[in-house]
Amino acid sequence: MDLKPDFPRPLQAFLIIIASFIFVFMATQVLVFIFVPDVENLNQSSMAMKMLMSFGEVGLIIIPVIYIRNRNLSVRKAFRWNSIPLPIFFWSIIIGLSITILGDELDRLVNMIFPAPELLGQISEVFRITSVPDFFLLVFGVVIAAAFVEESIIRGFLQKSLEKYQDVTHAVIYASLAWTIIHGMIFWAIQIFLLGIVLGLLAWRSDSIFPSVIGHGINNAAALFFYNINQDKLDKIYLWGDHVSPVFLILAAAGLIYGVKAFYRYYPILSEPVADYDSSS
Repeated sequence: MDLKPDFPRPLQAFLIIIASFIFVFMATQVLVFIFVPDVENLNQSSMAMKMLMSFGEVGLIIIPVIYIRNRNLSVRKAFRWNSIPLPIFFWSIIIGLSITILGDELDRLVNMIFPAPELLGQISEVFRITSVPDFFLLVFGVVIAAAFVEESIIRGFLQKSLEKYQDVTHAVIYASLAWTIIHGMIFWAIQIFLLGIVLGLLAWRSDSIFPSVIGHGINNAAALFFYNINQDKLDKIYLWGDHVSPVFLILAAAGLIYGVKAFYRYYPILSEPVADYDSSS
């Protein structure tokens, strides 16, 4: 018998994601207890910290996958793991670069009103590359795993549920709001929320998380890059005083506008928000 149960309601999907965060937190604490006896002196830039971070990102998808399989739903469809054509791949890169630059300027504007918390200094230490293994581990954890897993559960699993029970506008907004809350970073709340709106739009229009994965990954890669370079020479080209150069901002705004328009041209007619969910993955 081919079972095709209903997709989970938004509250169910959100609670499943919360459960996955709790699971990762508890599993990480167990790993720290077993493998890091001297927790108080754990170096933020150590290999152990980077491995725990990477494990945490990958682990977030475990509970949603178990839930989807137990409901006889298609993992591929539930997470929106649908392929995208080459032109959309290209425009996803352009949009990713654009939102990264615009997001950087927004960071600087927010910092003028609300100074960056000390916690950001600890985050920068985790992102510090001190060896070749560090490089590959951070690229995997920060750029690949974080982007792929978070987009799968937020713009895939959660937003798809919202699209079934809400109109698209509210679905994108609520998914981005949930993503913002989960991050728990007040200083980055506006930036994360607006970034989520753009990523949610890309995922909805293409019915695939891969455009949002690309945009998310580029944004994280840029952060990793800036945490590990001597910015003096780059700042002379990239900055205008304490802000991003107007030239880069204009190019970024143009890239975002034309990129989104390209998505709408390529996908003029949308399929139903949530189609059949067969049991094949």
